[in-house]
Amino acid sequence: MEKTMQMAMVYETLLCSPGMAESVKLDMRVSRKALLLLAASVESQLKGPAGSPAAVTDYFGVETVEELEKMISDMLLKSELSGLHSKLKTLQNG
Repeated sequence: MEKTMQMAMVYETLLCSPGMAESVKLDMRVSRKALLLLAASVESQLKGPAGSPAAVTDYFGVETVEELEKMISDMLLKSELSGLHSKLKTLQNG
């Protein structure tokens, strides 16, 4: 429990730092394999049970989580992986 409180304090401190709400433009090249793994990893963390010790999303607001979900969706669309990603999710859940 103490470690959870410490992590909450760290995230709260980081999120209150100057400039954290500013937009950042990224220009990077990533393999489709890495992008698919990133999307799956982020989604699994976002869909985790709220309140669980590993749920980092508990420290962020709903707007930030929605922004992250949209960013992942946009990256999958731009890389033409959204169809494959949704089929993999169907296989995983079914």
